[in-house]
Amino acid sequence: MALQLPRGAEREYIATSGIVAVYVAALPAGPAYVGISRDLLHTLRALRHRWPALQITAAGWVQAKSDARLICREVNSRLAQGQQGLLVANAKTAQRKVENVAAHMGIALTDHDTVLIRARAAVAHIERQIAQAQATGELQWFNRAYRSWRLQAKQYGRSMSYAEARARLRQKLFRQLLSNEVQNEPKSLFPPLPGIDFLVSG
Repeated sequence: MALQLPRGAEREYIATSGIVAVYVAALPAGPAYVGISRDLLHTLRALRHRWPALQITAAGWVQAKSDARLICREVNSRLAQGQQGLLVANAKTAQRKVENVAAHMGIALTDHDTVLIRARAAVAHIERQIAQAQATGELQWFNRAYRSWRLQAKQYGRSMSYAEARARLRQKLFRQLLSNEVQNEPKSLFPPLPGIDFLVSG
């Protein structure tokens, strides 16, 4: 059964948090694949260039990329390799091996459903903050910064939709939520422009 993958703002939050998934993917016929990823949707799209019918069936999340690599390397060394770069084992066997290896190494695996629940709660919290700031006028600084950047960017053939700008704001708020980071200048939300945020060479 295919795993429900994070999308939209949930995907942004997980990427911002820096956690890494050890995932299991498989073809309908059975052969599995074990890898690591910070963005499961992006990874699935890449994998399907090679195996169009592949589905991600399970994922456990860890804090450090080095831990994810250790688990993945150990699992792939213990399971027999099949054809076309896939394992002989099916998805369930591969998933159990991932869980057993992580437990043996003393590495905590957070269940994928738990990560999704946390991501949805964080997104809802940030969206409420943004909506409240919009209602009270506290978001005016952001709207002014976006308008200013957009006007200046036109001179260089650059553009950004308001939806993209809001996504940048959301990611900044995610970082603050995760690390209590102090807010920087508004212009740091947007890409630098020649002659404005750095000097033009030549």
